[in-house]
Amino acid sequence: MAKTIANVLTGVAALYIRQPNDAIAEWSEPGYDDSPQSAKLLKTGSGAGGSTHVQFTPAAGTTLAVWQAAITDYAFRHNNQDIGAIANWAQMEFKFEDPNSGGWAEVTAVALQSIVGTGLWVLTTLAANTPSGYGGVGETGVSFFDWTLADLDTVEAQINLDGAVDNASDWLLTRIRIELWEPTPARYCYIGEVTIAGTSYTVTPGGTAPGMALGSPFTEVGYTEDGVTLEYTADTADIEVEEETFPIDRVITKETVAVTCNMAESSLYNMDKAMAGSVLSGGIIKLGGSVNKTMNLKIEGTNPAGYTRSILIPVATATGAVGMAYKKGEKTVVPVTFQALKGDSDAVQIVDNIA
Repeated sequence: MAKTIANVLTGVAALYIRQPNDAIAEWSEPGYDDSPQSAKLLKTGSGAGGSTHVQFTPAAGTTLAVWQAAITDYAFRHNNQDIGAIANWAQMEFKFEDPNSGGWAEVTAVALQSIVGTGLWVLTTLAANTPSGYGGVGETGVSFFDWTLADLDTVEAQINLDGAVDNASDWLLTRIRIELWEPTPARYCYIGEVTIAGTSYTVTPGGTAPGMALGSPFTEVGYTEDGVTLEYTADTADIEVEEETFPIDRVITKETVAVTCNMAESSLYNMDKAMAGSVLSGGIIKLGGSVNKTMNLKIEGTNPAGYTRSILIPVATATGAVGMAYKKGEKTVVPVTFQALKGDSDAVQIVDNIA
């Protein structure tokens, strides 16, 4: 391989944890239109709500007014699990930010509420009468929220008349998400295509959709003492025969992936995640209940091309000893090791964005 300085990876990555493990976003089969995989958004039917999503970066310079005038230029193709019951499925959420203040608004289009999943690929294109809700913070720092599910083409006027903002028409679109929100019922859906400002992209690992990333209601562990380390180990066995001096084959008998870091922020949340058998309840950590909790991990950094590299581990448990020193004049770090388990799809997924 040719020597290319641009291929040398530098920089740090951030570690994110989701526990309880009740909301997972991962790459999974089936894919749409001959692509190998699509984004699978899963809710287990327990826990709290929150955004389990696939996220994109919109076209630069798209204002709220421009976006609303071209609502039909936004769409997504989905495959909702056939659970035989009515449920709320994927919704499309748009975040706008005021370039002149700290004001922002999230507008959520909910075209797929209270329907039955079919297990088939369906294209949903937003329309002027698509029901929606919104919320955010105005230029003056006053929050606003309205979930009366008004038509999508009235959102700009409603936000401007809300009283919390002066005029949001020039606010810029900074984020697009296709998300599952409500925790129940247990269900999953696949997202196989997204249309942004009239351009369609296949949603698949390493696809061309700008800024594409999977996410759940993760919590970042914050500062670390010496970064995050991922270690893969494969145990192998040689297949030998009497007639040959070299093995004729070699098979993998065991694979492990371990994620280790020393968390500099010794919050109760971080301590609880580091200790395999702990239970965090309010402001107290309890040990001795023989609990071995699973969690969902994401490591996110920058690849050599300058785009996002995501390492997803859908199911993992904490392992190893946790020793925390409390000494005068020294910070207390929380050492932790997580090991991956085989989930419904892959045990580990490493994906580089190309846009």
